Formats: sequence, C-alpha cells, structure tokens
Amino acid sequence: MSPLIDGRLPMAVVPQRYELLLTVEPDRGEFSGSVAVHVQVREPARTIILHALELTVLRAAVEAGRARFPAHVSVDPDSETITLAPDREVPAGPAVLTLDFAGRLNRQMRGLYEATAGAERYAFTQFEPTDARRAFPCLDEPARKAVFRITVVVPERYLVLSNMDVTSETVDPAAGRKTVTFAETPRMSTYLVALAVAKLTPQTSLVDGTRVTIYTTARHAALTGFAREVMEACLPRLNAYFAVRYPLPKLDLVGVPDFAMGAMENWGAIFFRENRLLVNAAQASASTLRAVANVITHEVVHQWFGNLVTMEWWDDLWLNESFATWLACKIVDDWRPGWRSWTEFVRDKQAPLGVDALSSTRPISSKVRTAAEAEEMFDALTYEKGASVLRMLEQFLGEEAFRRGIQRYIEAHQYGNASAADLWAALEAASGQPVPVIASDWFTRPGFPLVAVSAAGPDLQMLQVDQRRFRADRGAREEPEPPWAIPLTLAFEDDEGVRHHRLLMTDARTQASLPAHGKVRWVSANAGEIGYYRTHYDQTLRSALANSWTRLPAEERFGLLDNAWALAHKGVLPIGDFLGLVVRARGDDTRIVVEGLAGFLATLHDRVVSETARPLLGRFVHELYQPLVDSLGWDARPGEGDEPKLARAAALWTLGSIARPARLVREMAERLERYWADPSSLDPTLVMAVLRLCARAAGGKDRFDRYVTQYRTATTPEERDRYLQAFGDFAEPGVTPSILAFVLSADVRGQDLWKPLRGLLANPATQSEAWSFVKANWTELRKKGGSVGAQRIIGGTKALRREEWLADVERFFRDPANRVASAERTLTQTLEFIRLGLEFRRAQQDGLVAWLRSRVQS
Repeated sequence: MSPLIDGRLPMAVVPQRYELLLTVEPDRGEFSGSVAVHVQVREPARTIILHALELTVLRAAVEAGRARFPAHVSVDPDSETITLAPDREVPAGPAVLTLDFAGRLNRQMRGLYEATAGAERYAFTQFEPTDARRAFPCLDEPARKAVFRITVVVPERYLVLSNMDVTSETVDPAAGRKTVTFAETPRMSTYLVALAVAKLTPQTSLVDGTRVTIYTTARHAALTGFAREVMEACLPRLNAYFAVRYPLPKLDLVGVPDFAMGAMENWGAIFFRENRLLVNAAQASASTLRAVANVITHEVVHQWFGNLVTMEWWDDLWLNESFATWLACKIVDDWRPGWRSWTEFVRDKQAPLGVDALSSTRPISSKVRTAAEAEEMFDALTYEKGASVLRMLEQFLGEEAFRRGIQRYIEAHQYGNASAADLWAALEAASGQPVPVIASDWFTRPGFPLVAVSAAGPDLQMLQVDQRRFRADRGAREEPEPPWAIPLTLAFEDDEGVRHHRLLMTDARTQASLPAHGKVRWVSANAGEIGYYRTHYDQTLRSALANSWTRLPAEERFGLLDNAWALAHKGVLPIGDFLGLVVRARGDDTRIVVEGLAGFLATLHDRVVSETARPLLGRFVHELYQPLVDSLGWDARPGEGDEPKLARAAALWTLGSIARPARLVREMAERLERYWADPSSLDPTLVMAVLRLCARAAGGKDRFDRYVTQYRTATTPEERDRYLQAFGDFAEPGVTPSILAFVLSADVRGQDLWKPLRGLLANPATQSEAWSFVKANWTELRKKGGSVGAQRIIGGTKALRREEWLADVERFFRDPANRVASAERTLTQTLEFIRLGLEFRRAQQDGLVAWLRSRVQS
C-alpha cells in the first residue's frame, strides 16, 4: 500500500531548512552526501516519510527533544519514498532528520546527472518536476518550501555553481579537492535547487542593479552577446511590471552541454540547453534569435511567477508556465516590436487548438497523482493554451487592471504558495469584473468553443452567434455542455473604417447588433485572433471576408485559413472551400500566412493526395508560389527586417519541397556549395531551408557524409541543429540506414536524438524504415534520450498514417516492456491524431483530386 495520500506526502512533517553536503565525483560518475532536514513535527509520529529515488541511504537518525536516536529505513520505489522508523516515538515540535546517502550520476538528464563536453565529464541538476529526490532525500513537493544551505566537495579543477553566491571556498591540495559553501537561499521549493560542477567560463555584467553572469564552456564563450542584450531588455521591464524587484543578489545563465528541456528556471541559476542561450547574432537566423529571446525572458519571468510565488501542486502548473509564456511574449514585443511577437503568438495557438480538439484532451488544471502525471503536464495545453486564455482575459479586463491584479497577487504571496483562486481574486479586486466566473470555464474544463456566426439580415449588421464545443472527430458523440463565458471582440468594416464591438457571450446563442455607420463590408468574430476559440461563418460572411482579403489584418487572414483548415479536417467543410481561400491568398507575402500555408500544403502533399494526383498538387503549388518566390527573391533587401526573411524561407521551402522545379533545385545546390565556402554568402534565415531541400531533392550518400562533416565541425549550437533537422529530410534509398546508425552514435547527444528521428518518421520516403528502427532499438533510444526524448519520439509517430501502422504503434507502446509512464497521454493523443488523419484522407482525398483536376492543367 502506498504511503502517499492522493499522490502527496502526509502533512505531519513540515520542512523548514535543509543543510546539504554533497561530494560529487564526475570522473567516477558518482556522488555521496549527508542532509540534515530541520522539520516541524505536527503530532507525535512513529514513522516519517520522505521522497528518495535511486539513492542508497546508508544511515538515518532523528534528533528531537534533546535526544538523537537511529531510524530504520524502508524503501518503496513505486511511490519514490523512504520511510524512517525511529526506535521511539518522535514528539510533536522541532526535529532534525539526518541521512547519509550515495548515488550514481545518471545519463538521462534528470536529478543529478552526468554531462560531457569533449573528454570532460561534468555534473548538472534538473529537478523539475519531481527529481530532487534523485539527488538527496527530501520532501519533494512544491508547497513544502524551505531554506537551503548547500556545501559541495568536488575535484579542485571544477567550478561549482548553485542558487546563491559562494560564501567560502577551501582547497585541500593534498587531496586535490575543494569545499564550496553557498549562502542560504530564501524559502523555496525543492525543484528549484540547482547545482553545476563543470569547467565554465563566466562573463559578468550589472543589469538594473543585479549581477548577471553568463556561464559557458570555453568553446562557446564568444556566443553570449545576444543573451546579454536580452537580459538588459527583459530584467528592467520585469522589475517594473511586477513592482517587486528581482530579490536575489545574482542571476546566472548557464549553458549546459546536455539538457533535456529548453531551459530550467532554477532560482538565481537558470540552466539552458545551449541552443536556447548561445548564438552568433551575426550568423543566426531570425527564428533562432526570437526563440532565444523568448526562452530567456520566459525563464526570467519565472523568477517571480513560479519561484517567488509558487503553485501549491502540479495541477496548477499553468500558474507558472502559462503566465511565463504570455508575459515573455509581451516583454519581447515591447523590446522588439518589429518582430511582431503577438502575430507569432497567434500562429503558435495552432498547437494547443489541435490537441484540445481531441477526445483525449484535458483541462489546463488537471488532477496529478504521480510523478509521471506531473511530467505529462508540461505540454501545449499548460503553456500555449494557458497563455492564450490569459491574453484573452487581459484584453477583456484591460492591460492596466490586469497588471494591478498581478502586482497584488505577487505582493500578497511572495515567498509562499498560491492557487488559481488566489490569482482570480486578485484580478477581480483590481478590475471589478467577475473574473472567477469568466476564468473557471477555460481552466477547469477540457476543450474550447466553436463560435458559429451567420448573417441575420442582408446588411451584415445583425448577426446570430452560436457556440458549442469544437471536436476534431466528426463522429464524436455530442454531449450537452454548459456554454463558455466568451469575451468576444467582433471586428468589422463600415463607412468609417475598421471598428470593434465587444460583448461577453454567456449563452449558447445570442444576437449581436453591430453599431455600424453605413454598409458593413465584412465581419470577423475573433478580432486579432486573440480569443481562444474557432470560428465558423456562413457562406455570406465567409465570402465577404474572402473578398476583403487584402483589407484584413494579418492575424485575421491567418485565422480565416486556419479555421477553414480545421473545419475541412473535421469534414464539415469541403476541401475545395479551403483551397478557394488558398487561391485568395495568392501573392500574400505576410510571414504568418506563408508559414501557415506551408504547413497545410505539406500535409495535403505528404498525407492526403493520392500518388497519381501528387504531380497535380505540385503544379498547383508551383503556380501559387513561383510568383511569390520571384517577388521575394533570394537575397535580403537593405533594411527589410525579419518578416520578409522568414516569409522568403517559408515560400522557398514550400515551392521546393512540393513542386521541386528543376531551376530551384539547381539553385539550391549551387547556393549550398557557396555557403560552405563562405557562410556570409547566404542569409542565415535561409540556411535551414537550403540544407533541408538539398537533402530532400538530391540527398545521396555523398551529401549525407558532407553533412556529417559539417555537423561535427559546427561552431555554434544553431549550426549543429540545422544539420540534425536536415538529416530527417534525406529521401534517397540507401541513405536511411546510415542516418539511423548515426543517431545512436556518440556524435549525437542524448538531448538531440529525437530531432532527426521525428523528421525521418514524418518523411514519406523513410518513415517505414524509421519506424522499424525505433521498434528494434527502443531500449537503447529510451536509455540515451531519457523520458523527454522518448515522449517526443512517441509523439512523432503521429505521422504514421496507415491502418497497419496505427495498430502497430498502439500494440508496441502499450506493451509493458516498451511503456513510458510519462508519455501515456502523449500516446493516447498520438493514436487519436493518426485516426483523425486517416479519416481526413478518406473523407477529402476524392474532393481534393477532383478540385485539382478542375483547376490545374495536366
């Protein structure tokens, strides 16, 4: 029987302070230590339960009532706990639990783990969500906050970092060891404890009164300039936004050679995957610079939202992640408005809308009972859906009222824990609006609404608006559900220009009368695509929008396409209607539209169109995109900004990957040779498209070998990532075995092995061979890539859209020998995506072929 209560430790013991001593030996792949946990015992206890996993506890004792007595230790691996049974009852009041322990540095990038840089072996931590227990016995839950005093003993050649500043460092030359003690932390959760033992190069600057140091391995020391720019932009803005200054004396940003996630917000010592911190700004693509800026800012937001104020339990993880995603976008947009971050935010909403339309979706706030379920919470619903709903709520309440509510929340709960109810109460007090009533639906219910709009008269001024839950499966049973409280903003154009009309829709059906002056030319039911819902227009309204294409804002043009695609995928809109909108978008060089179309058309090409009709689709894409490519050209124009660069890359990729005109393929190959001779000859934003297209169109063994050479000699993390992704695009028979063998070689880090594999699983030319490889090597892939890599490979199988593959994927990953506990929901959703994709092809393939034959000359 588990000692946990609904997944949590009993509340009989409250931690107050940890005195932790760790001896770390990276060269031997091991560590040992002792911990004294100062606790308050609420009632007399015969046993005390702590978390511990993959540790050998050598000794344990309890000090209480001026006595010290030994404790027997029993281990329960299933619940990831140990139980201390002292030889007498522990009285209520203060006590100290002392334990000596030892463990191995693992290679799965969790807990206290081993990382390598060349021949060097290092140690780093990754404790979120539930892996502090792999490094030391503790009460490993976010609400069990305590103070930490950390001392570390290591070989003297290593630098040691933790959350706080070093207070003392002593060296024993005879033993070749040094002992480093850090200042006491504020009260914080165990998952935020950080430790790095490595050879790192520091670069320090003062940013808005805080000492900021960026740490890298020596080879990347020249790649910190852009990260410093981001810090100089975001930290002062966040100090001002929260009206509470960053509270620690220092803030470290550490590039970690092996890191499973993008980054981790450890208080005072943020750890990053190197490609999300270190860039050569002069040679980086526009997309990479944006990603780095967003990730850094996201983690700095966490220093308040997550670290200073922490959710009580993992069911409210969104309080950390949704907020950091939303506010990072806001801060970066304020810093670099030309990047149009909110437009990109609209595009990124596709991911949660896709998952949230499944039968297997979940509420943003979901029950968590196990460590595996906590790990599963780090998904598109927690991050992007939550962020989208927060933005919708902010726009409804008003930016200043929303900010005042956030400041009230931070001030009231700093150094403690809080719940969703605490946030809603603070926002309600600041805005005077019934926030709990509005917000509850969006965070505690699965799914989202479809807002159907029809003209109630010939002039488009009177509208009928209906809402119901949107489900991707047309055959899913419709069950009665209460309506959402939807903050609707209707955009429309009349004789005075584009105007907005706002209302809070709380009924399943409502009538809307637009306060128009003169003729209403078009109506959009989701102005700026800020609302987290889909829209469905009657034919009159959809035609009016299509006919007004050039007058619609970029976000609403993308939204019109995206919603039509979702409705066609569901089978309620003929594919020809969607393609009619695609034709309307001809010549539109807006980045978000070009990128959106790239994804839609790639799906039609790779997953839907029949083999015999694929050339027709290629000709249609050639007619659609060649004029756009000719207009955008290959080379950046002086002062054009990033948006045209990104649109150019997407347009070239779409034309080259689907239509493959011979002239473009030749030009790609020539440009690649020039790039290898002189990297400055090609716009950095185009490099990825060129590498991938050269692999896909003419990627033989010789080219693969050259890619491997370039990968091995790459000088930046981004450059290595480009080749890792391009490996997944090789399509020539005979090359795939070499790529698959390379994935498991020492050349590819465990953090990265899923990247080429997902590409190969999606590539029609290689997916069969890639799937066989995954099955044959699953044990080794799991061991090398850890649970995060395993989740991403499982998610990548959603591209295997054949009936026999559907059954095989389910059979293979449901086998207990292959099961990944933290990917159960990922697997269920992947299987649903495959089923829906098969149904999409069955329902729309004939219509697609008929439309192409009527439109494109053979």
